Amino acid sequence: MRRLKICLINPKFEPSYWGFDYALPLYPGRIKCTMVTGALAHLAGLVPDHDVCLLDENVEAIDFDLLTGFDIVGVTGMNVQKERMREILQELRRRKIFTVVGGAYASVDEQYFDGLCDVLFSGEADETWPKFVAEFAAGKPYDNFYKQAQPTDMTKLPTPRFDLLKVKRYANGSIQFSRGCPFQCEFCDIIVTFGRRPRMKHPERVIEELEQMRKLGFLSAFIVDDNFIGNKKAAKEVLRMIVTWQKQRGYPLRLSTEASINLADDPELLDLMYEANFRAVFIGVETPRAASLKETKKFQNVAGDDLGAKLSRIQNAGLDISAGFIVGFDNDDAAIFADQYRFIQDNGIAVAMVGMLTAVPKTPLYERLKKEGRLRPHDFNCNFVPKQMTPEQLRAGYWELLRRLYAPEAFLERYFTIYRYPEFRQRRAAIVAKASENSTLRTWVCGVILTWNLFWTLVREKRLRSVGQVYWRFFRQQRRLYQKGVLGFTQFANRCVAHWHFYRFTCEATAGKLRMFNSG
Repeated sequence: MRRLKICLINPKFEPSYWGFDYALPLYPGRIKCTMVTGALAHLAGLVPDHDVCLLDENVEAIDFDLLTGFDIVGVTGMNVQKERMREILQELRRRKIFTVVGGAYASVDEQYFDGLCDVLFSGEADETWPKFVAEFAAGKPYDNFYKQAQPTDMTKLPTPRFDLLKVKRYANGSIQFSRGCPFQCEFCDIIVTFGRRPRMKHPERVIEELEQMRKLGFLSAFIVDDNFIGNKKAAKEVLRMIVTWQKQRGYPLRLSTEASINLADDPELLDLMYEANFRAVFIGVETPRAASLKETKKFQNVAGDDLGAKLSRIQNAGLDISAGFIVGFDNDDAAIFADQYRFIQDNGIAVAMVGMLTAVPKTPLYERLKKEGRLRPHDFNCNFVPKQMTPEQLRAGYWELLRRLYAPEAFLERYFTIYRYPEFRQRRAAIVAKASENSTLRTWVCGVILTWNLFWTLVREKRLRSVGQVYWRFFRQQRRLYQKGVLGFTQFANRCVAHWHFYRFTCEATAGKLRMFNSG
């Protein structure tokens, strides 16, 4: 078996609310991307006997001339990357480079890649990828299509090769604890690819990967599980070990993750996440309308007391909430946009990721809409016909909602809402003190650089009066009440920089300057 030269590519993302494209240039250092890509590092770890080069186009450009020197070039990507995936694959085909494709989008729409690659991997590839590489290296026959017969045993996965990435160009590290989600949301492709039975790594492996993040110099990391609490018992077990690790190391990593709303119903789980130095959690709220939640089979969001009460319990436990919202369900009429705005404002969700409903291939939603003759595959921003409005009305209402949400006053009003909760302030201050964050020179320098870069960006974009003055007013009126000291100053500057991204993205998208703008 010969030793292969393999290059694995993560294509550049389209500008999006998730990508913080307009904020990243304002941060210190050479930050190019919000979060390190776990897929490339994981795939490299699966083939340790070969020379693997990882190329994330979000932090460095692709040199197609150099790619001709590799035995295999692999391309992965998600729905929001599919157009760039196609462009890269077309260029690789033109150059007659042996190409393989896999990942999230290849797993739900194999036909999209017809004629664009030599080999396609559908679904999990933890077994099929190393199997193919071994066959190729040995000169044996290989298949053009691989699909793993059984779900991956997460306890047998190797350590990801994050050391092969240009880690200094990422704002946050990432690790994975589990795959799969026990719920059955109609629009979700996670349960299609990974199933409804969560599978976990051993807690000891998670600690090893956290230690790797620390040694690589990251100060924060995102646990990229589809639902971190899909198995609450396992989540508590790993959290207890993380708590011990954080205490021993002096709380070196600020953590965040994704979880379902039933997190609010488990005080022990909330306390463990707080003690493990989790600062934020992303929750798929989707909509305040119970009829729409039931329609999409998101029953966990309608169980028990109301959504607002659940969100408040999570916030009072010391966790900041960012959340996903969707417009365009069958039970959504023109009033949904005002309902969403009021709910998001009232509950202090500063980072509200709102998208139009998207029918992803193979999901139950896609199959239902296909049967009803309501798919619009020619439009990847709105690929279905809504029930109570036209696609044009949905798009217009969506943009008006985002304009309202990301007006400077509305955003900062939401941001300071949770700081008016005494429980949140007390718990956040306590964990910050444990991590010794309020007195570090690095924190102060970061705040100064952010403020300086933001100021001159506002001057250059001629937004100092319309946007900058709002930042200054909230700084004087609110920040001095709720966010004092060095850390408070830097946190406020960081939120203003984040807002600038949301504001600019909304302006660019509504002006028709972006080919893909739906963040859902």
